[in-house]
Amino acid sequence: MSLVYANLRLVLILILLFNVFLFAGETGKISGKVVDAITNEPLIGANIIVSSKWVGNNEQQLEYTYGASSDFDGNYFILNLPPGIYTIKASYIGFSPQTIIKVNVDIDKTTTVDFSLSSGDITTEEVLVTAYSPKTVEPDVTATKQVYNIRDVENIAGVSSITDILELQADVVDDHFRGGRVGESLYLVSGGSINNPLNNSRAFSPIVLGLEQVEVYTSGFSAEYGNAQSGVVNMVAREGGDVWDSRIEAAGIPTYYKTWGGSPYSTDNLLFYDMLWDTEEWLQENPTQPGRSLFDAGFGFGPLYLPERNTWPPNPLTLADSLHIAKLGQTAWYQAIRDVGLEYEDTTPDHRIRFTTSGPVMSGVKIFLAAEQNVESPIVPTPEKDVSRQLMSNLSYQLDKYNKFNLRFIYDYQFENELNSNWLRWMFDRTFSVTKASQYSFQYGLGWNHIINNSTVLDVKMNVLDVNTREQIDLLRGDQFLEDYSSGTNWVDYTGPSGHRVGRPNDDRINENILTLDFHSSLLAQLNNNNLVKAGFQFIYYDLDVDNDLNLANIGSYSKVNYSSYPYEGALYLQDKMEYAGFVANIGLRWDFYNFNREFYSDIFSPLRNPSYDPTKPYLERGQYYDENLAGKQKSELYSIIQPRIGLSFPLTEVTVFHLNYGTFTQRPTFESIMTEEINSNGIILLGNARLKPENTKSYDIGLVNAFPLGIKLDISAYYKDVTDLIETAYYFDEQQSVYQTFINRDYADIKGFHLSIEKSQGPLRGYLRYNYESATGKSSNGLDAPLSFFENPPEGQEPIELPDPQDVYLDYDRQHKAVFNIRYLIPSDFGPSIDDVSILGNMSISFTYKYYTGRPYTFLEDGSGLLNKRTPQESELRMRIEKDFKIGKSVLKVYMEGFNLLNEEIYNYSRTFNDERNTAKWELDRENILVYDQYPPFVTDQSVHLLTNRPRHFRFGVSYRF
Repeated sequence: MSLVYANLRLVLILILLFNVFLFAGETGKISGKVVDAITNEPLIGANIIVSSKWVGNNEQQLEYTYGASSDFDGNYFILNLPPGIYTIKASYIGFSPQTIIKVNVDIDKTTTVDFSLSSGDITTEEVLVTAYSPKTVEPDVTATKQVYNIRDVENIAGVSSITDILELQADVVDDHFRGGRVGESLYLVSGGSINNPLNNSRAFSPIVLGLEQVEVYTSGFSAEYGNAQSGVVNMVAREGGDVWDSRIEAAGIPTYYKTWGGSPYSTDNLLFYDMLWDTEEWLQENPTQPGRSLFDAGFGFGPLYLPERNTWPPNPLTLADSLHIAKLGQTAWYQAIRDVGLEYEDTTPDHRIRFTTSGPVMSGVKIFLAAEQNVESPIVPTPEKDVSRQLMSNLSYQLDKYNKFNLRFIYDYQFENELNSNWLRWMFDRTFSVTKASQYSFQYGLGWNHIINNSTVLDVKMNVLDVNTREQIDLLRGDQFLEDYSSGTNWVDYTGPSGHRVGRPNDDRINENILTLDFHSSLLAQLNNNNLVKAGFQFIYYDLDVDNDLNLANIGSYSKVNYSSYPYEGALYLQDKMEYAGFVANIGLRWDFYNFNREFYSDIFSPLRNPSYDPTKPYLERGQYYDENLAGKQKSELYSIIQPRIGLSFPLTEVTVFHLNYGTFTQRPTFESIMTEEINSNGIILLGNARLKPENTKSYDIGLVNAFPLGIKLDISAYYKDVTDLIETAYYFDEQQSVYQTFINRDYADIKGFHLSIEKSQGPLRGYLRYNYESATGKSSNGLDAPLSFFENPPEGQEPIELPDPQDVYLDYDRQHKAVFNIRYLIPSDFGPSIDDVSILGNMSISFTYKYYTGRPYTFLEDGSGLLNKRTPQESELRMRIEKDFKIGKSVLKVYMEGFNLLNEEIYNYSRTFNDERNTAKWELDRENILVYDQYPPFVTDQSVHLLTNRPRHFRFGVSYRF
């Protein structure tokens, strides 16, 4: 991190060179017209004030109001409103004031509120509209997006983080936005990115308790959003209110088997268990290592190994000793499962604790805090449970009406036991064969919002994201990995009194520290009633520190990935939102630039080749053919690209809007694909490619939104995405036939589909049905599939490039059909019978969510029949949540129950079942025995713990107290 501070001066100079900057949209706009109710003539100079905000059913007065005056045509607009529900008042001399309550304002949207004032004297009573009737169809939406108000989705089963909110989308599956690859989306919290730039994954999943509103773009996002091809998730963090409001919540899941069929250690699943009661069975031949006894280490559950006892068959003179050793092996086997027994019942239920508090600290200063901790047991017992903790805080200071400062801090900690595909080991060795993965993430944000005048707002922000990742096993001597391995073996050398070697550890160690410094801001100006312009600049500086050890179990295969780099990037954009009676247009232009700021090898076929090597010279004078110190290098250069974005919306009627958009969306290559250098004693294994260009998506979207009676809205859109320059694995062979792996821009994808949404968001009965059809084809689903080979000097008759199969295939994450159905019923407080004026059924809500997916594609090579295109089984889940509020004075006690996988549907793990040569063949040829592991008879066992990826039916019970 030392170079961060050395280069900070450069960063600050670059910032000062610009007077406008870039930030993600976090506010909304109210506009409308004020007219005379009788003549319909515009009222010039009417005052419009946003005076209070609604939190639940409580109205809170704003310390500083937002306001505007109507122009010569009676039009007005109010910018810079944080998302929320407000009360708006219009007044004019000689006319009765009018107040409209519960006006909802969303980020990046214009909410239209018109006033019709009646003439009267000064004492005329105010006209109160008790409820705002929003237009069901927003005429200014030119993109495909869904806005979630957190208070509206909290009562949906299982919604506790942004991951859960994304599962409510039909066009997003496992971070694949409309057929895009993983990592093609941008995640923002209050304008600051939480993407880990190393691989572009989401560094953490913010808890919903700390959020006010979430905006999910799946198509047509505007020019202010960059470095994303498929989607944008814009999250607005909650701020402190004018009244103290706190909540504490506890919830737990009663103990249940998280594996199908009960305990994986029971005699019903561990079918060979009864055999192991007989000590002499431990002297039989090991089926995985013929010629060695069972208690030898090869089968994975005989953890005791004595080199002097590995002869077969046992010497009759030492049979007693062999039986003794076998007894020790048997005892060690029992010890491996003694903490669970055959019934494996974890007495500590999964549980979570949540807390929020919000309120004024002093005049102009407000604070908000949200904290959550989750503790969960893995599917098999481990020394430590999985733990996640998160703290979100926000401190705001309103200096005056025109200046507001904001300080934000997020801390996230994730600890997880990684259970890899070597399941026979981690079932019985849950220490040395289970990697402990931990990640600490910190985000710091500092912002200044300055109102220059009623039509111009400046926003300046600085964000820091610090992500620290560790993955390793528990070792007896801490972090001394390589020294803890016996040369030429797969064993940790335990130097205890017995002198025995124990355990077989996983053999990778991950140590990554990634720091992102992000300076950005924007200038927002309403030039006139028809043009809202936003302009900006962004500059991001990275500090990447990677120190990974791979294949540590064997000194011959040990390799190292170690580098420190300091790339930077930035962007300029200009965007105009044009709002007219007949159409709305969002037209923008974005210019991105970046520099990897590093040297790279200039010889692509043979990076370590000595360019001065001369084979014509005498042998001793030629020098080394491969020489890292003499290899040619060059410096990366600044790269830039321009991206146009166009979105159009045409209100056909008051209830029908037609929209379309087109955009070019580019994404900088991940730093892993640029910086990685995996090297072992034989040379380069994997080398990043600093020549990579941005990946590119040209996206087209066309849609129609129509409103129906009873608050029902239909939204249907069709989309097409032409994706090029995707990153793909390549192998380069030099003239000596030495080979290394790298990445190139060559892959592509062709994605098309349509999306349908029917939603009802008003009244006691609410819900939606969302459906998405999709076809995503190409060569590979990620950068590691469908590799190419390039030959510098190919043999005679061989092409210089070896291409993958020419036929396009469905990408392995393609889901042709996905549907999400949710229905909620909110029971009024006075509904049904009551006791002592307290309604038994009142203040209750019940919610059901049903998700359906068609299967993913896979292939199976059957003898003589070639490749067969197949689909995995369909997947579905039904969830439920029932909750009831009890009012205790001004406080509210809530109790709830959530049910998961109510239909008890099984889902097979894709990679372990359909991308595994043995299991895929068994699925096709012997499906009824797919869950039986019989590779080493007679040691037959159930493998559902390995193949079934979801959990059986279970329930969560919780209680919260708000005060």
